[in-house]
Amino acid sequence: MQKNETIPGVPDCAANPVGSLKKMFVDTTMGQRIAAGQCPVRRAVFLKPHGVVKADFIVMPGLEPQYKKGIFKYEQFEAWVRFSSDTVPGVPDLRTTVGCAIKLFNVPGKKLLDPDNDCLTADFLLQNMDVFFVDTAVDMCEFTTAGVVNHDYGAYLKSHPVTSQILDDMQKNVRSCLSTPYWSGLPYAFDERAIKYKLEPIPPPFSVPASQNNKDYLAADLQARLNLGEAQFKFMIQFSNDPVKMPVDRATVRWNEKESVPIQLATLVIRMQDILAQGQVFYGENLSYNPWRTLSEHKPLGTINEARKTVYKTGADLRRHLNGVTPTEPGAARQLANP
Repeated sequence: MQKNETIPGVPDCAANPVGSLKKMFVDTTMGQRIAAGQCPVRRAVFLKPHGVVKADFIVMPGLEPQYKKGIFKYEQFEAWVRFSSDTVPGVPDLRTTVGCAIKLFNVPGKKLLDPDNDCLTADFLLQNMDVFFVDTAVDMCEFTTAGVVNHDYGAYLKSHPVTSQILDDMQKNVRSCLSTPYWSGLPYAFDERAIKYKLEPIPPPFSVPASQNNKDYLAADLQARLNLGEAQFKFMIQFSNDPVKMPVDRATVRWNEKESVPIQLATLVIRMQDILAQGQVFYGENLSYNPWRTLSEHKPLGTINEARKTVYKTGADLRRHLNGVTPTEPGAARQLANP
């Protein structure tokens, strides 16, 4: 792909995919929304929230020594979890990609995102698809250029059938944020090995019929279910046991769960709560999640994760600055108004 000069200063994707993606996601996409009067300023992606919820991240007791790495050396953390869709507020929830971002509190140790800071939080980012729709940061840059710069995703997708198929598959009919599985999609280190993360829902003893006639039905469902009781997920890791079948920098390649069965290391327990309690929505929407806000044992792998480090950080810094929010991580986890 030749260098596109439509947006001044955007480098060639092959030469600087990270700089290009930062320019397109933060300077252009967020910049245009800000110029149009968006208030408060929202994230570049996954900006439609369904709810931010208080949870506990409980490490499985009696783990074998090989699994007691980094975060999993400890017993339990408080957490705040954000459920969202990769679309804009006002667009119906149906057939959108749903994300789940987990922030743990009081995690000891230096974090990769800002090792000189005494940050005590750590993040996991997942979505309800087990693969990513492009392989590398260069591919992501070229895909984004097709839409943000050239305004023609169609031509790109016609020549990239794998990406086109995955994007079609991502348009799932999700009944509830609490009943769908989530995956990291992208790989991470687990000490010396490569893994992916998975959240698998544990069926609750109750159910709430989802009314998909409501364009915001995922938020309504989350509110209704957590008013009745808690929800739980298995937090799992899947090892890459074959670098060809389970590569690090080909994110469209599915890691077969029969050939490498995910292993539960923790349980995410979402407490019974009113997700619309005073201050909770505001608190949650001002949280920032970044896969690099973690311990060195869990380093993000692959070029797409490299790009996310810069894009997510600069986007969060801009959003917090313009919204008048302190651009630092919170200390102790916020407690529920009515625990």
